[in-house]
Amino acid sequence: MNYQEYLKQRKQLMDEAQALIDAGKYDEAGEKTDAVSALDEKWDLQAKAEANMRALEGEQRKVNVQDLGGVQVQGGAKADSASQEAQNREDAYKTEEYTNAWAKVMKGSRLTREEDRVFRMVNESYTHTTENTPVVIPETVASGIWKEIGELYPYWSDVKKTYVKGQMTMIRKKSSTGAKWYVESVKTEDGKELFEKTQLNGCELSRAITVSWKLKAMAISEFIPYIISEMAEEMGKALAYGATHGKGASDADAPEPLGVVTALKAEPGTPQVLDYEKGKLSYKILTSARSKIKSGYHAAIYANSDTIWNELANVVDANKRPMFVADAINGGVYRILGCTVKEDGSMADGEILFSDAARGYHANINKQVSMSTEEHIKDRVTDYCGYAIVDGAPVTMKAHALLKLQETAAANLSK
Repeated sequence: MNYQEYLKQRKQLMDEAQALIDAGKYDEAGEKTDAVSALDEKWDLQAKAEANMRALEGEQRKVNVQDLGGVQVQGGAKADSASQEAQNREDAYKTEEYTNAWAKVMKGSRLTREEDRVFRMVNESYTHTTENTPVVIPETVASGIWKEIGELYPYWSDVKKTYVKGQMTMIRKKSSTGAKWYVESVKTEDGKELFEKTQLNGCELSRAITVSWKLKAMAISEFIPYIISEMAEEMGKALAYGATHGKGASDADAPEPLGVVTALKAEPGTPQVLDYEKGKLSYKILTSARSKIKSGYHAAIYANSDTIWNELANVVDANKRPMFVADAINGGVYRILGCTVKEDGSMADGEILFSDAARGYHANINKQVSMSTEEHIKDRVTDYCGYAIVDGAPVTMKAHALLKLQETAAANLSK
C-alpha cells in the first residue's frame, strides 16, 4: 500500500462513516471510525518498517569523511530517511486533503484528524500555539495565483523565471570578439570575452488583504477562488512593477528588482530609448525603435490601455492604412510590425516597450508565496498577508527598446 492508496482507503471509510451517521446507524458508524484508526496505525507501522528496512539495507554504508559527525551520504540511512520524508511531504502537498486543510486554517475552521496530520506534514514548523506563522499555499492555489498574475500582467508572465533559494549570480556577456578567416600558416588569435555579473539576492514582497468574518464564512469552493483573485491582483501589481519599473536593490528605499524601463533610462546616452510627441506617433518612429532590437531577439510590444488605443491604434502607413491590425490566426491578437501587442497595466502612459522578455529579463523566485493570518476580534475581520521573495534584472539591453513621450508632453500629461 502506497501513500495515495492509503489516502483513498481512508477517505472511503470516512465517507461510509458519515453516511451511516446521516442514516442514524451510530453503532455501525463507530465500527467504521475504528477501522479508520486501525488503518492509520497500519500505515504508521508500514512507514516505520520501510524506513528501518532502508536503514539496515544500507548497501555500502558510506560515510562522508568531511563530516566528522558521521552523517550518512546518499545511499546511507539518514539520506534515505530524509529523502523519503521529503517525498512524503511533497505527495501530501499535492493532495486535495491539504488544499482543504489549508482553506480551513485560513477560514479559522476546525480540522479533521487527517487534515491536521497532512497539514502538519507539509508545514513542519506549524503549531496551534504559534500565531501568524506563514503556511505553505497549496499547489493548486499557488498555481492559480501565478496564472492570474500572468493574465493581468503579461510582461511578468513572459520573463524567464528560476526558483533558486538564496543568492544567485547571473553572468551575462558584455562584449566578444568575432571569429575571423585565416590562411593555413597564420596562428589563430586569442578571443576576448568581457562578462559582467548581476547578483540576484531577494526582495521581500508582501501584501495584506482584509476579509470580514461574515465574508470568511463562505464555502471553501467560493473562498479559494476569492483569495486567488485578490492576491493575484494585489501581488501582481507589485511583481509587474518590479519587472518593468523597479528601482533596483541599491536605489530604492526598500530593495526592489531592477525594472527593464528603469535600466534602459539609466544607460549612458540612453541608446535604446526614443522620444515621440503625444498624438504624433508614426510608422517611422516605430520602425526606428524596432531597429534597436538586436537580430535574434523576438520582441513583443507592451503598453497600457490608454497608450494602445490612443497612440498605437492610430498609427497609419504612407497610404493611410492602419498599422494596428488583428491577427485572426492567433485568436484576434493585435500586431504591429509583426510584433504582438500586449496590454500591461504596469506601463506608464505614453510608454511603449519593445522587448524579448523571455531572453532579455531574468527573475528569480527565492521563496514561493506563503500566507499568514491575523485576527482582529473587535473589528471582526481577518488579515491575510501574502509573502514572497523575488528579484530580477535585465539580461541584456539589446533585447529591449523604449518609446516614451517627450519630457514636456509627459509633464503636461501628469498635470
